[in-house]
Amino acid sequence: MIIRSRLLILTLTLCCLAGSGISTAGPQQQNHRAIIDAVKQFLDQHPDISDHADRRIRIGHLDPRLNLPACSESLQTYLAPGARTAGKTTVGVRCSAPKAWALYVPASVDLFTTVYETATNLPRGHVIAAADLQPVKHNLSSLNRGYFTDIKSLLGQQTRRRLNRGQVITPNQVKPQLLVKRGEQVDLVARDDSFAVRMSGKALMDGARGQRIRVKNLSSSRIIEGVVTQSGQVTVMN
Repeated sequence: MIIRSRLLILTLTLCCLAGSGISTAGPQQQNHRAIIDAVKQFLDQHPDISDHADRRIRIGHLDPRLNLPACSESLQTYLAPGARTAGKTTVGVRCSAPKAWALYVPASVDLFTTVYETATNLPRGHVIAAADLQPVKHNLSSLNRGYFTDIKSLLGQQTRRRLNRGQVITPNQVKPQLLVKRGEQVDLVARDDSFAVRMSGKALMDGARGQRIRVKNLSSSRIIEGVVTQSGQVTVMN
């Protein structure tokens, strides 16, 4: 009789536990879709990416066997050390509670913008004009050596080497146009607020607009420094 009573109490207790929803299962698994969405949102809102209206973001797949405890707070996302914001990249995802975990998610970011390339073959030393350029939309992830998006920054630049037609122009392929060449005679202008004196000088260095170069005053044989202000002219401020 005592044994039957104890069995009845145990049965009723198990029924009550089942009815109350209490479970002996482990912690809930983190939803993979939430991780993917967090990575996508992070990249889409990154300032280096969001500035480009024409963009394409692809997130890599997570291993379906990946079993992480569900995060009880917002997932933390960040660029992995050394990762870029264009091309193949990696985003870190971190959870702090109730159990800390972290993982890296691969992604690919394509950013498209209009850059300038050569409209014709350009020889070395050529001074670039508007007719030499054409705008073309490119994926920035393939332009690792730089590019120009503003035509004004290219006009008047001088090519360092021969450039072929259809070639995206990079910063290391051009330089400011030389307005003064070493060894040539220049107009040396000494100027202050009230007067200006012109003399003949000999350039001891090449110089582009705004560059400081050394010049020999042909009247006094003194070596002085001045700023290239225009073709064949160097100005010395007193």
